[in-house]
Amino acid sequence: AATPVFNRNQTPNIVTYSNANTITEQGFDNIVRLTYTTKSIAQYMSGQIKDQLKFKTAAVISENQDYGQQLLKWFKAQTQEAGLTISSESVITPGQDVDFKAVLLKAKDLKPEIMVLFVTYNEAGLIVKQIRELGWDIPVYCPDAMTEPKFFELAGKLDNVYLQVSPNVDVNRPAAKALKDQWNKKNEGFPPLAAIYGYDAVKLAAKIIEAGGVDRESFIKNMKKVQMEGVANPLYAFDEFGDGKSPNFATVPAADYAKENFK
Repeated sequence: AATPVFNRNQTPNIVTYSNANTITEQGFDNIVRLTYTTKSIAQYMSGQIKDQLKFKTAAVISENQDYGQQLLKWFKAQTQEAGLTISSESVITPGQDVDFKAVLLKAKDLKPEIMVLFVTYNEAGLIVKQIRELGWDIPVYCPDAMTEPKFFELAGKLDNVYLQVSPNVDVNRPAAKALKDQWNKKNEGFPPLAAIYGYDAVKLAAKIIEAGGVDRESFIKNMKKVQMEGVANPLYAFDEFGDGKSPNFATVPAADYAKENFK
């Protein structure tokens, strides 16, 4: 909703952690995005379910905001091509719904092989916990929004829970080590992606200024031209829409991710 307002006022807009394709599809000249898109995430997850996890039916719970609905849109488009069947499709309201038992029982009755969550970390953590409280051991697959510590705190047991993540964050690179040192002065473990993208956004803004972006007009002119090594991406480089190239994704057990990233 904010993006057209920034464009009308020609305010430079560095998007850190919003994945929806619609943000950049409008063709605005004043925008670049650090993270990858909902389309690339949803297509990857669909392919993993069919080709790697070898499941044919999936239940989907999505949030009724743009993030969840964009993921659902592209997931459904890809599943049709892949021959993956969505057994049930439910929508929840983030920040309002906290009891998901009715939705889960409806999905369970249809006997899907995997549960896919297109929500963010608070709701996903509660849903995973309530799935296990029902005695349902179904595999659960989530996008990388669940790398936030709150998800792990709320979810409880992480058996048979999987995350789509970007392995591009190399913690051994100097830029990553510098950020981790700063992060660990107040927090434990490696910072989540939201924090990493915020850090990279400041570095990118400085890079654009160094390239000659000293006022609104010149800043916008240079936004899509710069390239920069970051923490979340070894090389940020932007296309004509302001999107960076999607990284190679990975699917990892949530328990392993928690063990590697949180004490």
